[in-house]
Amino acid sequence: ARQARFRLDAELIRDNTLALSGLLVKKVGGRSVKPYQPAGLYRHLNFPKRTYKQDEGDNQYRRGLYTHWQRQFLHPAMLAFDAPAREECTAERPRSNTPLAALVLLNDPSYVEAARVFAERAMLQGKDEAVEEVVNWMMHEALGRKPSQDEVRVLAELFNSQLQEFVGDSKRAEELLNIGLSSPAEGLEPAKLAAWTMVARGILNLHETVTRN
Repeated sequence: ARQARFRLDAELIRDNTLALSGLLVKKVGGRSVKPYQPAGLYRHLNFPKRTYKQDEGDNQYRRGLYTHWQRQFLHPAMLAFDAPAREECTAERPRSNTPLAALVLLNDPSYVEAARVFAERAMLQGKDEAVEEVVNWMMHEALGRKPSQDEVRVLAELFNSQLQEFVGDSKRAEELLNIGLSSPAEGLEPAKLAAWTMVARGILNLHETVTRN
């Protein structure tokens, strides 16, 4: 038996990313939660004016199903992955493939933070292993398969080039590692963690990562 490949729905893409990082909170039920959201999204809402305060602690990492929904102002990351605005019944969601979706996976604070924590997992489980071995682990963890030699080479080159940049610009590394509420793991070299975070961002942005096979 075989089922056709299709991209995961908006809520499940976020869930999958948080699960890979180890941040996902699997608690069932409860009130809606408010993940990171761009400032000023509700500026056009009046009568009354509305403000948005992101949640702290575990509520930041709940399943996408529980994300707060302000009428037609749905969360921008969900909009990028074709979640409906709930203004009318939607029998079947469309599945688009746009540059905006890729930018969300690369730059949304939820995904950047998840990439950093995923990178921490990779570094902690492969402390003394070669770069190629850590890449192998990350790809297998994210995709359920071993990477090809070309994929390992490209990701290893990405790690080495980013490591050189972060070694020469510690401030940029610190800014990257402090995105999100969770604190970076102690005992890990910041430049290396930042470089592995960039590799993790690339892996989480792969078509295969957000597609059900």
